[in-house]
Amino acid sequence: MGIELKLELSDAELDYFRSVMHRVRMMNRERTPHDIQRAAAREVARLHSTARSPFVRQRLDRVGRLIAMLDDAEWQLPEEGRRRALDALAYVADAADLIPDNVPALGLLDDAIMLELVIQELRPELEGYEEFDAYRASEVAQGRGSVETISREDWLDARREALHARIRERRERDVAARGGNLDLITRL
Repeated sequence: MGIELKLELSDAELDYFRSVMHRVRMMNRERTPHDIQRAAAREVARLHSTARSPFVRQRLDRVGRLIAMLDDAEWQLPEEGRRRALDALAYVADAADLIPDNVPALGLLDDAIMLELVIQELRPELEGYEEFDAYRASEVAQGRGSVETISREDWLDARREALHARIRERRERDVAARGGNLDLITRL
């Protein structure tokens, strides 16, 4: 039977990890985006092969999604978001371990902390991309196109249509609750 430990880091402790991340980012300013992405992908694959912890594996999967987000031409990530993602991946690509990975049970603890910081920093971009990618996968599964033909614009159109449908439903519900006539309102 395993045991569960809860690790809580103070702001000062997190500042240390952020300063390490910042130093690595500065050292990688001269590397090309492609080099950073490929190096990060190799490091994620390496860590995935040694990680036994579900906590670490989940964070590695999310970092893998960051790499996919940058590779996805249809997503059209704005330049600032792209730069932030590349800066985060630069750390992943060049991480100097504070705890050697071969230390049993604790070797990936520092990696997990840094991966969590990367994921938190890019949560809005990552959640948006994952939502778009899930929409695209659903459309492909339903035979409505391929990964190459389903665009970000299709996703935005679908979101807009869903929003308008919710507005209509709310209006109908409100009118019905007041005993009004929806036909009269829609003609105005």
